[in-house]
Amino acid sequence: MISLFLLLLFANICLGYIIKNTNIECIVNPDNTVNETITLLVYNDKNENLSSITFTIPQNVKNLTMSSSNGISGYTALYNEGVTTVTIEFNKPIPPKKSANVTFKFLVTDAVWTKNNINQLIMNFPISSKNATIKVILPPGAVISSYQGNLFVTPSGYKITTDGKHQIIIWNLHLNKEITFTIAIKYTFVKFPNQNIIESGNNSFNNIFIFLTLGLLILGGLFIREKISKKKILEDYEKIINNLSKMLKKKDDEISYLKGNIKELEEKLDKTYKNLLNKDEIINILNEKISEYNSKLEKLINENKKYKEKIDSLNKYIQKLESENKKLKEKVEELNKVVEEYQNLKKGVLWDFLTDEEKIVIDLIKKYGNITQKELVEITGMSKPKVSRIVSELEDRKIIKKEKIGRINKLTLTEESKKLL
Repeated sequence: MISLFLLLLFANICLGYIIKNTNIECIVNPDNTVNETITLLVYNDKNENLSSITFTIPQNVKNLTMSSSNGISGYTALYNEGVTTVTIEFNKPIPPKKSANVTFKFLVTDAVWTKNNINQLIMNFPISSKNATIKVILPPGAVISSYQGNLFVTPSGYKITTDGKHQIIIWNLHLNKEITFTIAIKYTFVKFPNQNIIESGNNSFNNIFIFLTLGLLILGGLFIREKISKKKILEDYEKIINNLSKMLKKKDDEISYLKGNIKELEEKLDKTYKNLLNKDEIINILNEKISEYNSKLEKLINENKKYKEKIDSLNKYIQKLESENKKLKEKVEELNKVVEEYQNLKKGVLWDFLTDEEKIVIDLIKKYGNITQKELVEITGMSKPKVSRIVSELEDRKIIKKEKIGRINKLTLTEESKKLL
C-alpha cells in the first residue's frame, strides 16, 4: 500500500504539470470528524493544453466536492486501502505555461481518537509544492495538551494563534523536495476546577478567576504576569510617593527661604526707619513685599496639605493592592496544585495511544537499548514492510530515532519518549 501511495503521490512529476502552492485547512469538529479543504495552484509545464490532473488524498473521504477556476466537467474517485485517488477533467483546459486553482472539500471520519478524555488528531498530507500552508482549527473550548511545559504537537516549526473561539495551529512550509507531511496533535476540552475553590459573593472576582484559570491552561503563566503587573503598580506608586516627598521638601525649603526673606525685610525695615528720610514710602513697599510673601506662604502651606492628603490616599491604595496581591498569590498556589494534578494524569497517555504492534517494537527497543530493523523482523515474525511502516510512523512521531553504531543504523528511543514510556 505504501509503494502505491508514493507512486500516486508523485505521479504529477511525469504528467507534465507542477503544483506550485498547496493550502490545507482542517476544521476539527466536536464529534471528532474533520472538514478538510485542500487548494492547489496547478501550473501547466507542457507545451500543450492540460485537460486533467490526478491528485492523491491519503484518507477515505466522504462528501467530496471539487471546484476550479477553469471549471470541472467530470471526475473519478478511486478508494483503495485508506487512499483516495481523484482524477478531474477541466471544463476549460489550462494553456501551456499557465496556472489554475483547484479546490477539494471533504469530510474525514477516522483521523481523531479519544481515550481518557484526551483527543489525538493524526493526519498525513502529500506535499509536492515548494510552498505549503497547513492550518488546523481545534473545536471551541479545546486546548492543546502539554507535559512538563512541552505541547503535544508534532512536527515542530508551527505557530499557535486564536480567533477568540478556537486554538489554531499553522505550519508554513518551504520545501525543496516532495514529502508526506504527518501531523499529530493531542488536545482536551477545558474543565474548570471545583467551584468551591472560587469564593462566592463577588461576581467580578469570579469572572476574573475563571478567565485566569483558562489562561493558565492555555499559556501556562498568566497569573504570574498578573502578579508582576501588581508589583509594577506598587513600584510606580512608590515612585510617585518619592517624587511627592521630594516636592514637599522643595516646598518646605521655599517656605524656609521665604521666612528668611521676611526676616531680612523686617530687619531692613527697621534699618530704613533709622536711616532714610522717606521711611514711610519704603515701609509701604516692604509691607507689600511681606504681604506678597505671606500670600505665597499660605498657598504653599495649602499645597503641602493637599500633597499630604494624596500621600495618605496612595498609602491606603497600596495597602489595598498588597492585600489583593496576597489573595491572588494564594489563588495561584491553589491553581498550581490543580495544574500539577492535571499534568500527572497525562503521564502514560502516549503509551495508551500506541497500537499493540507499536508497543511490541518499543518494548524490544527498551529491552535491548538499540536494535536493527532486520532484528525486529526476525524477533517479532512480522513482515518486513509492516516493520518498516511501524518504524517510519514511530520515527515521524519522534518516539524513536535512528542512531549509527559502528557501520550499522540501529533504532533507539528518543530522549523525550524515554521520559514518557
